[in-house]
Amino acid sequence: MSSKRIAKLRTSALAALQAFLGARAALPAGDAAKLWTGLYYALWMTDRPRPQQALAAALADLLFVLRAGCAAPWLRAFWAVLSTQWPRVDALRMDKFLLLVRRVFAATARWVKQRAYQGAEVAAVVDVLREACFDVDEERAVALGLRLHVLDLWVDELEREAVLAAAEDAEVDAARETFVRAVGDMVEALRRSPVRSVRERAKEGCEDGRLPWGARPGEEDEMAEDEEGEGWGGIED
Repeated sequence: MSSKRIAKLRTSALAALQAFLGARAALPAGDAAKLWTGLYYALWMTDRPRPQQALAAALADLLFVLRAGCAAPWLRAFWAVLSTQWPRVDALRMDKFLLLVRRVFAATARWVKQRAYQGAEVAAVVDVLREACFDVDEERAVALGLRLHVLDLWVDELEREAVLAAAEDAEVDAARETFVRAVGDMVEALRRSPVRSVRERAKEGCEDGRLPWGARPGEEDEMAEDEEGEGWGGIED
């Protein structure tokens, strides 16, 4: 089958899936898991960088066709399926799944921003992030490689989606700060993880200068120099 024919079939299938998801008033966990398992294999079988990039973006954007109450179960199923499949992803296919995770996290941040960072649906999505990405409870089956990747990208994607920039509306800005702080607190908790690599990535993320509480490059050195300068210099002659 030609690449054009495959692309046409993929576009048609995605359009049908968008219509199906948009019409759902509810999304049971089992149905969401089955759908994400199929989408996982669709990306698995997709060759060449451009089609892979386009499909990863399209899969992430499925979040926006859902009714608000379906967002949390949809995202929970995504992270559960990816966590289960992660150890089976070989080196040749890893890049496209790394990209998919980045796109889904970015889409989640954008989805929350579109809802002014407020509401029960937003709270449910934040809970999904806590359970699936930043869970400090090692008894949950969150694949280590998947967790480390999210710890690498979360600040980048919050910045890219302008979640770190102040909002014009004071109420929205307060809600935005609450959301960013909630994500930061999740990462901060991982600094107590028994896994060294998780602790190190969490520390790097929490201290990122782009965050409201992060130290900008050079600030720590300047503070250290100021402290040294304020110390007792001895008796002058």
